[in-house]
This record gives sequence, C-alpha cells and structure tokens, in this order.
Amino acid sequence: MLKKIRSVFVLLFIFSFSAVSMGNEWANYYFPDTTGSYWTYEDQDGNELTRYAIAPERVDGDTYRAFSYDPALEDWADFEHYVLPYYYQVNNDWVQFFVGTEIENSIKASTARDLEDILPLMREQMMQDLPEELNASLDLTYDIEVGSQDFFYLLPTPATYNEEWTALELNVELTLTINFEGIPEELTGGAAPTIKTQGTVVETGVVTGTETVETSAGTFEDCLVIEYQTDEMTQITISVPGLGQPEPEEKKGTTVTTLWLAPNVGIVKFKHEHPEADEAKEELGLSPDGERTLELTSYEIKGSPSEE
Repeated sequence: MLKKIRSVFVLLFIFSFSAVSMGNEWANYYFPDTTGSYWTYEDQDGNELTRYAIAPERVDGDTYRAFSYDPALEDWADFEHYVLPYYYQVNNDWVQFFVGTEIENSIKASTARDLEDILPLMREQMMQDLPEELNASLDLTYDIEVGSQDFFYLLPTPATYNEEWTALELNVELTLTINFEGIPEELTGGAAPTIKTQGTVVETGVVTGTETVETSAGTFEDCLVIEYQTDEMTQITISVPGLGQPEPEEKKGTTVTTLWLAPNVGIVKFKHEHPEADEAKEELGLSPDGERTLELTSYEIKGSPSEE
C-alpha cells in the first residue's frame, strides 16, 4: 500500500515538473529571450530600432526579464506597448509585459501632442464666434489623467485559435478648460466652461492562425498571427455656466493591431491601424498618422547557457 502511494506521489511530481517545463518551453518557442540576443526592426519611415535581451532586473521586489533599446526612447508619444516593453515575464499562463507606467506616460504624451495640434484650431473657431466689439481673448488649458493595469497580456500559454482574451484595460480622463478674458461676467457666470471626456479602453487579443512572413531578415514559416482589437468608449460632457448640463455624448472607436511571431525568433512584423482617428484628423485639416509598421531586418538569438 505504501509503495503504491509513494508511486502516485512520484508520478504527480513528474507530471507537475513536466507541465511547468512544457509551459515555459511553449512560451519561449514564440518568445526567445536569452541574454545577448537582439532584434533590429525598421518602421514605415525607414527608422531603425534594435531591441536587446539583457540580464533580469529587480522591480519593486520582483525579478523581471528585461530589454534595452537603441536608440533609447526619448518621446513617450512614440511608445508602443506591443513591441517596446522594458520588463516582462514568460510563465506557464502568459507572455506578459510589465507596462503600467509606460502606457500611462505614452497616452498622456500622445494625447498632449494631438491637443497641441488641435487647440489652435479650436481657439480660432471660438474667437470667430465672439463679437468683435468685445475685444475678448481666450486660452485653452487641459489636464489628462490615465489609469492602467500593470500588465499587458501579450499571449496566453498555450493559446488556442479564435479564443479571445482581455489583454489590457485602462481609463482616460481629459478635462479641457476655456479661459475667457474681456467677456462680461454675466455671460460666463463667473466660471470657465469645461469640456470633459471620460474614456474606457478595453483591448482584446485573439490568435487567428499561422502565416508565412517575408521580411528583409528572411522568410519565416508558421508565424503565429495575433490580432488585438482596441474598443474605446468615450463619454463627452460639456459644462457651460448659465446653460446647465447637456446630456453626455457617447462615441466609439476601434483600433486594430496585428503581430506576427515566428517560431524561435519572436516578433517579426507589427502593423497598427486607427482609421477613425485618421478620418477625424483629416476632417480637421491635420495630417493622419496612417498605418504604422515594424518589420524585422536582422537578428541573433543566443543559445541557452546549457547549449553554450
């Protein structure tokens, strides 16, 4: 009897060890990360970016695998959480990127950059609507608040085709304040009008299949294709003193991002599309962002320490 019980525990131990090994092995199959490996990419404008796998680092008491980049990121508005994480984990459940602060910084920076383009147009339009005899002026100021989860769930391990998962959730709040000068207080109620937008963003991922991908780094067969859909629900509230509170207006928008992961190589191609945002920019007379891409141009995957 004792012999049988001992055999069961041995079997359970072997099975548990095998499950852990297979889980990590599967994840590393699409996301190799041996220190010293590198991947060089080129974007749609011909700019190069090289990502290096570096030694693990400690963050808030936890150990994370890490990347560095050349050139280093200088403008948070250019951050892409799909391909530019600094810290990450590969475990039995997920390939996950530690990007909470990075995403918050990125959204604040990109929103501010867009506002700096849009606000002069808004200011000009508002000034045209004011009577010239008032000799008034106005200034527009804004505040951006972003709350995001700490991890972006790039890929479950193992993943199954056409089965969605929640990759990321975040909230964005933008308050735009209109500061008038030279306008009688009875017209403004003694308070500045505000426009507030509160947005909820939910990003879902799904593995759609496998494809052969050709880049200048070579031909990669059986690439895992992951499609991320970002659904944005924005509620807009306009508060104008003396006019009460009109009903909030709701708007929806969708962004689609696609990643191609090659076996034993990792990310070989990235494509980001936001047609609604580009259409809105064109209506305002601004240049659309257009399709953003990255493609692998060269790489070197170091062997594991045991192989070396």
